[in-house]
Amino acid sequence: MKLELKDFLLFVQVAKTGSLTRAAEQCFLSLAATSARIKAMEEEAGMPLLIREARGVRLTPPGEAFLFHARAMLQQAQQLEADLQEYGAACAATCACLPTPRR
Repeated sequence: MKLELKDFLLFVQVAKTGSLTRAAEQCFLSLAATSARIKAMEEEAGMPLLIREARGVRLTPPGEAFLFHARAMLQQAQQLEADLQEYGAACAATCACLPTPRR
């Protein structure tokens, strides 16, 4: 599967709201773009992830599994960013202690 973090974020929003329309609004996407992205995820997975109903959507059993892993991926991405920021802060402190070269 070739998915981006924004795909996982969109899927989590769809699951949270139970609505493609509300998820689209919260992710600043059009409804058509949201629907197309979800459809592409389902095609990549080879199975439906959502059941589309008159008043929204609900997850299929594979959709529940996808949601679990999407949340885990987003959490890992946040942890990676936090870990890298620690290195950046340490590097900035080390660099600040070094003398600047004179011309």
